[in-house]
Amino acid sequence: MRVEYRVLGPLEVLLDGVPVAVPAGRCRVLLATLLLHANKSVPVAEIVERLWDGTPPTSDRAGKTLHMVVTRLRQALGEASCVRTRAGGYVAVVEPEQLDLFRFRAHLNAGEHTEATALWRGPVLANVTSESLHRDLVPALAEERLGALEKRIDADLELGVAAELVPELRALTRQHPLREVFWAQLMLALHRSGQQADALAAYQEVSAVLGEQLGVMPGARLREAQQQVLAGGLPAAPPHHHVPRQLPTALPHFVGRELELDRLDAVHASGQLVINGSGGIGKTSLAVQWAHRIAGRFPDGQLYSDLRGFDPTGAPVNPVSTARDFLLALGVPVAEIPSGTEAMLECYRSLLARRRVLVLLDNVRDVAQVRPLLPGGSRSLAVITSRNRLRGLVTQDRAFQLDVLGPQESMVLFAGRVGTQRVAAEHVAAARLVELCAGLPLALAVVAARATLDQHPLGMLVEELEHAALDALDTDDPLTSVRAVFSWTFGWLSDEAARLFVLLGLHPGPDVTEPAATSLMAHASAEALDELVRYSLINSQNGRYRLHDLMRAYAAEEAAHRLSAAERTAAQQRFFDHLMHSALAATLKSDPLRQPITTPDPAPGAVVLAFGVSTDADRWYAGERAVFGPAVEAAGEEGFDGHVWRTVWAIRHFLLATGRAREGERLQRLAVAAAVRAGDLEGECRARRGLVSCLIPAQEFDEAEHQLREAVALDERLGDLVGLSNDLRGLAYLLARQGRYVHALDPLRRALDVARRSGDRIELASVAASLAFVHHELGDHLEAAARAEQARDMYLELVPDERDTVVASNRDTLGSIYRALGRYEEAEANYLRSVELQATLSYRHHQADTLVRLADMKRELGELDTARDYYLAALDVYDDLGHDQADDVRELLSSLG
Repeated sequence: MRVEYRVLGPLEVLLDGVPVAVPAGRCRVLLATLLLHANKSVPVAEIVERLWDGTPPTSDRAGKTLHMVVTRLRQALGEASCVRTRAGGYVAVVEPEQLDLFRFRAHLNAGEHTEATALWRGPVLANVTSESLHRDLVPALAEERLGALEKRIDADLELGVAAELVPELRALTRQHPLREVFWAQLMLALHRSGQQADALAAYQEVSAVLGEQLGVMPGARLREAQQQVLAGGLPAAPPHHHVPRQLPTALPHFVGRELELDRLDAVHASGQLVINGSGGIGKTSLAVQWAHRIAGRFPDGQLYSDLRGFDPTGAPVNPVSTARDFLLALGVPVAEIPSGTEAMLECYRSLLARRRVLVLLDNVRDVAQVRPLLPGGSRSLAVITSRNRLRGLVTQDRAFQLDVLGPQESMVLFAGRVGTQRVAAEHVAAARLVELCAGLPLALAVVAARATLDQHPLGMLVEELEHAALDALDTDDPLTSVRAVFSWTFGWLSDEAARLFVLLGLHPGPDVTEPAATSLMAHASAEALDELVRYSLINSQNGRYRLHDLMRAYAAEEAAHRLSAAERTAAQQRFFDHLMHSALAATLKSDPLRQPITTPDPAPGAVVLAFGVSTDADRWYAGERAVFGPAVEAAGEEGFDGHVWRTVWAIRHFLLATGRAREGERLQRLAVAAAVRAGDLEGECRARRGLVSCLIPAQEFDEAEHQLREAVALDERLGDLVGLSNDLRGLAYLLARQGRYVHALDPLRRALDVARRSGDRIELASVAASLAFVHHELGDHLEAAARAEQARDMYLELVPDERDTVVASNRDTLGSIYRALGRYEEAEANYLRSVELQATLSYRHHQADTLVRLADMKRELGELDTARDYYLAALDVYDDLGHDQADDVRELLSSLG
């Protein structure tokens, strides 16, 4: 359960992303009062003062009424209630991440002013009626916001943002005419966008205001801005965007490598450098440690990707996929990422050329894999780790060959984990253990974990380790070098932990969750996972568990050696069932009206996740993103063809919503091939239809039409009327995307006939919605209205809360139809309903698009204040997404005056 409380705007409470209704009146005043003093007891007298705005009734009546207000508020909040009784008062008990005010101040303390100001959704407690609150407490918060805005705008100006700041600063100077900082910032923004005369006019304007209202001259900040404008010649810097912070957590006990860190510190912090060395030698730990050390030099953020160049379970990561993830992290909207490979990579390099970003590219296989991800220009730095030397990528002074730790550094690392007193007491044995580990940090970590957990005399551990034939540590093969250490530790694991370690060798992804591990084992895995973490055989971060690739290779060897073919197959099926059925459950939340597929029951022991709301499903999808591709490929290689096409069917919505149409296309082609191999006509039809949805964003219309016609033939052969109607709707959509609206009517009429014969209400509603859109585009608004209303009524029967993308889209279409018919109140109601629905769905930019259409309508009607409010609401969403259309909205706002 996730609860969020919001006071930086209208008072809101959200439970798992869903708004909780807070009763108006005294309940809101009470909750607002407690939240503004969160985690501090508020005396009854102060609460009474707020509830009655200084004119309370008798103390007896006030006490009884307050008790009823508290009871009513707790009942309304239910599981989201944070109200606790304290001696003489009440308190709102909240965690730091639950309250937007706490997060706002945390961002301010961290210097993250953009993130801080982004939390404000409007005037504080705009929907709370309390004169005393707005008189006594709100002004101080408003002042905090203004201070954060000043610092955020200063940072934007420092980064070269200019013209796009002018509308915002003009609004701020109108709202706060005596605040000199905003005037000074407006002058600089005007000057840097080539409007010097307007900048000087602004100085004259504020001078007059200050003189008339305060009787003072402009202060130092304004005079300095005037001098900068008069001096001229200020360069424009790159625009400001999202600031990603993707570095993994640094090791808490990082020791040694001081010489290497000093050498790295001396390197010019731009271009690229390479840290290479054998597996298990500590390349990643050093790179992450140094990256955290220099992160402050890169104000535009830090990017990180494990390219899995030597992962034994699958192919290295495609750099194009990584570039897409980086663009999203840098704030580029999904819709604006180029679909072509070269165009996407050029967009990525051009973006980094204008920023100062640290890019950590870990576990690189070769030059070909990493070269597309190297930053353009001379402002950003790429830090690369690899087992290969990557000759020709960097000059000699920027290549760092990492060797094993020396005896002294090894002993410091070992003692840091085992304890200096114990090492001092058994110095000879400790020295021998360190010697046996041959300076490999991975081996040292495993041996130290064993020594710490078991508390046996170190001399006994030496005897065991020597018996494990550790002279293999001197070989050149890194896996051979640590295999004996792994084997020695493996022998001390409990049966459950040992079994899980072996089974993890069958997992195809880069990391694993507890439910996935439980599925592999066919029973609870939490204790076994904890044991593997304690022995340093796996690492844990944010609820996911990862094996070093050498450890993964060893686990795979053990799986092949210790498990029978039947055991391996059964464990793989449980895992594939876990992933497939969980993805199907997520799809039911994120895309509930989608045509279902036939699915066999999961194997006993496979964990199938349940999701309360669509945002839970979206979070799970995002967490498993790196697992889906390798899992689908592994399922195909192991003969689980049904899992291939069904899993891909289930994740298509997520891939499209996050702009991964190319990745979706690759997986859909695997799904088609798997279904064909299995002779599964349903699977082939679904996979071909899914492939179409991934081809359309790239405008590959010819192949998309071919795949659709193949799907039509398959559904006709299967006698699947719902599927056939779906195919025909897809064909109409394909034609509409090309502007061929007249041609789209024929397949839609055929779809309507087929849907009627099927009797499927979802399909009938969807055909009606499609017809409404096409008739609207053709100008036949009365027919469009009839169709859209029919779709709306059927959708209300099927999904009473209307939380589905196609339902929200139909509401938007209905709004546009009513607008064209001059039925403006109905248009506004439907637009607003679409906005409300889209706020909880995956495609948030649609929400902003609808707000813009609504604002346009209000502007045409002359309702300029209302239009401005809707434009501002759209701007908040576009800015949050980093969407370029935000600039268009700012221009529209500026034109309103």
